Amino acid sequence: MMILKKKVKKITTSKVKAKAWKYFSLYIRLRGAKGEMNTCVTCGRVKNYKDLQAGHFLPGRHNSILFDERNCWPQCYVCNVVLGGNGPRYYQFMLKKFGQKVIDELEKMDWVTKQMKVFQFQQLSDYYKEKVEQKLK
Repeated sequence: MMILKKKVKKITTSKVKAKAWKYFSLYIRLRGAKGEMNTCVTCGRVKNYKDLQAGHFLPGRHNSILFDERNCWPQCYVCNVVLGGNGPRYYQFMLKKFGQKVIDELEKMDWVTKQMKVFQFQQLSDYYKEKVEQKLK
């Protein structure tokens, strides 16, 4: 008799990071929403949160600022993609919301290399999944 071993799937960093991003992005697009509607922080368009994106003030996919809630806000496709983030308007939003001190802090953090382990991305995923579920209740 032959015994078959079940192959255990390895949880990769990239998969769990993508899952964390999925819930973080949903949370960002729901944060501040009235019902299902939210506003692009750079142009003011009001859209369903599903039609918005989680746009970063400081672009790039660096772990040090990727999941920083201060650096990520709802943006429409036009502002985030077509206009490359709509930097001048985003800067004005950030300046009004946080002031120059936070902008400077985020810019410094952007230069820091931050290694994250699978369990850290899993913790982020679980945290933002719970926040999203609370918002959708």
